[in-house]
Amino acid sequence: MTAADRKRIHEAVAEAERGTTARIGVRFVADESVDAFERAKAEFEAIGMHRHETRNAALILVAPKAKRFAVIGDEQLHARVGDAFWTDTVAAMQPHFREGSIGDAVVLGLHRLGAEMKRHFPS
Repeated sequence: MTAADRKRIHEAVAEAERGTTARIGVRFVADESVDAFERAKAEFEAIGMHRHETRNAALILVAPKAKRFAVIGDEQLHARVGDAFWTDTVAAMQPHFREGSIGDAVVLGLHRLGAEMKRHFPS
């Protein structure tokens, strides 16, 4: 991933969080083999996202070497958006990952998360 991709992701996180009480994390792991969903749950707790007061945080975990990723959210966010949101978001991001456009995939996921967070958890 390029420095430009990292900058775009950082800016997309800031924009997604603007105007909402929710928080978003993006983690990249170097594992060559990983269950991205299970690792995302572990990282979510390891970085304390589950302690966000309103329980509306989300995490995008990317394991580029394993060619896997996961998008998860805390209990209040999940209660508002439901299973279909997560499935649709992963499906929208998947073509970008397949093409090797990890930055584009993450930014797309961040935009989708931000829209729902602003709708359900405005500041």
